[in-house]
Amino acid sequence: MLAILIFAIFLDLIIGEPPLLAHPVVYVGKISEKLIKPYRGKMYGVFIWVSSVVPVLLLCLLPIYVQIRIVEMLMLVYVLKTTFSIRLLYSIVARASPLREDSRKVVQNIVRRDLSNASMGHVASAAIESLFESMVDGITSPIFWFLFLGLPGALLQRFANTMDSMVGYKTAELIREGYFSAKIDTILNYIPARLTALFMLLAGLLLGLNVRKAVSSLREAKMESPNAKYPISIAAGLLGVRLEKMNQYSVGFGDLPTSTHIELALILFKMTLLLYLVTILVCYYYFYGFSLLSYPYGLIELL
Repeated sequence: MLAILIFAIFLDLIIGEPPLLAHPVVYVGKISEKLIKPYRGKMYGVFIWVSSVVPVLLLCLLPIYVQIRIVEMLMLVYVLKTTFSIRLLYSIVARASPLREDSRKVVQNIVRRDLSNASMGHVASAAIESLFESMVDGITSPIFWFLFLGLPGALLQRFANTMDSMVGYKTAELIREGYFSAKIDTILNYIPARLTALFMLLAGLLLGLNVRKAVSSLREAKMESPNAKYPISIAAGLLGVRLEKMNQYSVGFGDLPTSTHIELALILFKMTLLLYLVTILVCYYYFYGFSLLSYPYGLIELL
C-alpha cells in the first residue's frame, strides 16, 4: 500500500496527467453533464450523484481483483494517480508568472470567475487562491482519504469534488439539485482543509514568513466556503497580501499580489506538500508497514 502511493506520486511528478480518454474523473463529469436538468429538486441531485459516481468508482476498483499481482499493482498505481494532480496544478500557476496579458488565459483554466477584464492584481490573486484551494481539493484531501479508506476513499473524494464543480452552484437553476453534491464535498474536505492549513503554517515558519499575520488573516476571514477559507486566508497572511474575489470576499492585508508573490506562493506550495507527504508516508508505514503488493483498503483491512 505504501509502495502504491509512492509510485503514484512519482508517476504524477514525472509524467503528469493521463489522456482524457483514460481519466476516470472525465467520465464522472460526462455522465453528470448528461443528467443535469435545471430547477430539479434535492432528490434528483442525489440521483445524479449516485448515477455519476458509483459506476465509475466500481470500474476503477476492478484492478483489485486482478490475479497477476504485478499487473494489479501497476493498475492501482495508475488509478490512484488520477485522484491527484500535483504537476498539472503547479505548472499552470507557474506559467502565469511573470504577469502579462496571456496570464488571464492561463489562470482562467483553473478558476470559475471571469478574468477577461480583471486587473493583473486580481489575476495574480485568482492564481494564488486556486493554487492553495486546489491543493486541498485535488492533492491533500484524496491522499488523506487514501490513508484511512484506501483507494475507494481517494476515488470517492475526487469524484465528489468533481460533482461539486459540475452541479454544486448556488444559482436559481442548480441550488437545490446541487445541494447534495456540495454537501458531500464539504464533508470530505472538512478535515483535510484544516490539516493542510496547519502544514502551511509550519511551512511558512520554516520559510521565515509571517505566521502571526496568517493566523490573524484566518480569524478575520469572512468567506462563504467553510473549507476554502483555511488555505486561502492562511496563504494571504503568509504572503503578506490581500486575496480578493470581486463582490465575494477579500482576505488578508495589504495590496493585491504581484508576480513576486506568485513565485513565493509556489515555494510555499512545494514546502507544504513536502512536509505533508512525508508525514503521510510515515503514518502509512506505522499503520500498515511496507508491503510492495498489498490490497489498498486502508483501515478497512485492519478491522
